[in-house]
Amino acid sequence: MKKNYMELSRYINSYFPDTVGKVSGSVDRPPEMWIIISQVTSLLQICGMAFVVFGDSLLETFGLNPANTPKWLNSAKENKMGVFFALFFLNNYANSHLATGAFEVVYNGRTVFSKLEMGRMPNVDEVLKGMEAVRREYAQAQATVNVAA
Repeated sequence: MKKNYMELSRYINSYFPDTVGKVSGSVDRPPEMWIIISQVTSLLQICGMAFVVFGDSLLETFGLNPANTPKWLNSAKENKMGVFFALFFLNNYANSHLATGAFEVVYNGRTVFSKLEMGRMPNVDEVLKGMEAVRREYAQAQATVNVAA
């Protein structure tokens, strides 16, 4: 996305020289819930992989008797690959929600293009035409204010 932003910024600055240094972009932060879920699943994946690799020796390190483990833990020990893949896909699913997919173009407080609304990336012509329309509206509003004054 940063590459797309940089290219679009160059086009805007070349087409509208008065915007040089005024075009900026930012990251759209994902919902806090998905950030927390992603962190938890990452931790689960690391712990699960350590368990898959080290097994009973890891339990003994923490002072647990491998013979007295709960049934679900014994089941996980017997199905190490299943645990590995389940944790892997769970973590990938959580991380996929961290990308918002936002690519919003705002000029003078007006949305020129919204990827979230349109469901696709803009082309340069759409953005430039949208900015021209906003600039015309702004110029007309300024002219109206100047005539009224």
